[in-house]
Amino acid sequence: MPPVNEELLARLGGAELVSWHHANGTDVGANQYKEHYRRVLIDGLSHARLIYLDTNYWVWLRQAELGRGSTAAMQLLQTLRAMVRSREAICVSQLNSFLELGKQEEASLRITAYLLDELTEGIAIASMFDLQEWDCGQYISAKLGIQIQEGLSNWTKVGQIHQHLLPEKLPGPITEAGRDVVFKSTIDALWNATFEDVFGQFSWATKHTLNADIDPEVIARVEERRIKQLAEGQSRERVRLSEFSQVLNETFRPIFTGQLRTWNIQHQFPDGLHGFMRQVQTVMDAAVNDFKDRTLGKLLSSAAIPVELYTLYETGNPNKRLTTNDWADWNHAAAALPHCDVFITEHHLAHQLRQELKADTQYSCTVIGSLEDAIIELHK
Repeated sequence: MPPVNEELLARLGGAELVSWHHANGTDVGANQYKEHYRRVLIDGLSHARLIYLDTNYWVWLRQAELGRGSTAAMQLLQTLRAMVRSREAICVSQLNSFLELGKQEEASLRITAYLLDELTEGIAIASMFDLQEWDCGQYISAKLGIQIQEGLSNWTKVGQIHQHLLPEKLPGPITEAGRDVVFKSTIDALWNATFEDVFGQFSWATKHTLNADIDPEVIARVEERRIKQLAEGQSRERVRLSEFSQVLNETFRPIFTGQLRTWNIQHQFPDGLHGFMRQVQTVMDAAVNDFKDRTLGKLLSSAAIPVELYTLYETGNPNKRLTTNDWADWNHAAAALPHCDVFITEHHLAHQLRQELKADTQYSCTVIGSLEDAIIELHK
């Protein structure tokens, strides 16, 4: 993401905002200030039906807005507008959706951004990296009774759709109070920015500057491994557990370790270094066993959902080739299912989630696979 430019800062407060922060609230640090924004956001979400649409549906809504869409797309747009205006529901986005929608030409992107701002009000599920940290904190709390939630959240606004962290330091000499003033002014700008603001930061040229495609060499390596494992005759359950263990070790162990190290430093290593190491291994072993026994529930969803869907691919139709779109669909599902009430996606993915994985039941999320079914469900 590009830095917040002066034009955007000026429109959202600029020098006057910085001056206000210099004169007010100097006893509140930047991270506390950001947490206030988050609490207000989360409180507001508790009373609305949260709806996640994958990329194709935003494209169909864009066509409906232009008067070129199908009857079903126009009906869905009318329904969503009425639900959002009445505060019955709110649509939400996420980084993967942002990147995919950014592949449009400027004229189409401007219409889409307008609809995103109207229907989501800039509300987004946290990025996958932030969700992984959130999931690890939740899992540690569940298994060890240790509260590791400071600074973590599963919700954000489009201005911080890429990552929630603030920089560790600013260039040049600056006091801690001055640093907080700059950061709080930036937080104000980011949390009040719109999709139009953010796409405008790229001069609306996102089709050529944002690339979320998976490297073909990566896909080729995955395909090679799949062919090898098919030749070995590995069962679906063995593939499932092997993939989860690999993801857990490569991606989640470092997060567990970092969070537990921070907690132990804050609490002066109450059980020593070996106690810290036992904590890490305890949550790692518990996660593998919970996944194996299908008792994770909604925990560690950012690991479990992509693995479950990848397993269906690897053990499914051998003629089905992996694509970047498959990866995107898995990330859409991993973001939407645990955090939303309704996930509207393409028919094949909806079938996998409902019929093969029963994920709609596991995550208490209604999964819909067509425009027509979406209209029926939202009118209930």
